Amino acid sequence: MVRNRTTVKVEPRLQPGLFLQPFIVSQLVAAVIERVVEGSDVSAREYAVTSSVGVLRSVSPTELSRVLGLSPTTLSAIVDRLVRKSELRRVPHEKDGRSYVLELTAKGIRTNQRNSDRFVEELSALERHLEGTPEEVLVALRRLEAALRGTLAEGVPGSASR
Repeated sequence: MVRNRTTVKVEPRLQPGLFLQPFIVSQLVAAVIERVVEGSDVSAREYAVTSSVGVLRSVSPTELSRVLGLSPTTLSAIVDRLVRKSELRRVPHEKDGRSYVLELTAKGIRTNQRNSDRFVEELSALERHLEGTPEEVLVALRRLEAALRGTLAEGVPGSASR
């Protein structure tokens, strides 16, 4: 039997869009970061918090929540775990005694350094496989982030009338 090309079914290939593609990328980033933190005292999500605190040095939970795009309650739960693990500490805010800032502890600095060294290795591997420069990719991601923040700020269309 001779097969005619018109009888062969070609399965459609998934072409991820503006929501699915970032979801896929976030899953892959999470897998890489899990390799970075493997064997340390923090999870991938906790490392996002500790590494950010390490860069910012002293930051309020409100500011950290905004920067990382985490809800205040989600960040609070992560901070509570990191404080229990002695990776972070809450320090009274010098201008507002009712609030506090987050800082790395000595243990947190050591853990963060260990993970950061491994992070640099993973980043080098990623850059070897990257088409274009890291900055070109980051520009596109920052534009998407700004658009998503704008979308969220608008709220869900029609939700006010329900």
